[in-house]
Amino acid sequence: MQIDPVIVGPVSALLGAFIGGGTSLIAAFYSQRCQNRLQRIAHEITKRETVYAEFVMNSSNLLIKAYTHDEIVLSGDEQRMIGLVNRMRIFATPQVVAAAEAVVKAIAEISLKPGMELRQLVAESLSKNPDPDPFRKFSMLCRKDLDDVRRNFV
Repeated sequence: MQIDPVIVGPVSALLGAFIGGGTSLIAAFYSQRCQNRLQRIAHEITKRETVYAEFVMNSSNLLIKAYTHDEIVLSGDEQRMIGLVNRMRIFATPQVVAAAEAVVKAIAEISLKPGMELRQLVAESLSKNPDPDPFRKFSMLCRKDLDDVRRNFV
């Protein structure tokens, strides 16, 4: 089979353009796919951080109220805390949800104890406090969960 030498130049130019264009198209597709994936990861982390932070802030307020007040009054804060736990059930690990439920339980148990003055609470927290920090385990598990999201999706 004979190839006409006049055709070799234009065919090789077209073939080079096709290969170069195809490579550019594949690189653009891959870059867009990676960028979309990173955006999804950032959105997921932001969503989790927001729910975890809202839970900690809301629960912290309720914890202080539980320590300092004798009466048990249901306000919107309790409903919001339970709502945040339920939101966590949608996306968080079972360990994080269990730790959040433990925080709710600890706040309920503290609410059943007699209230104390803020001065007494501060003095007790500075001394050897018999009550463990209900947020410690929850916070550690949230940090691990966020690290796992970063690690598993990247």
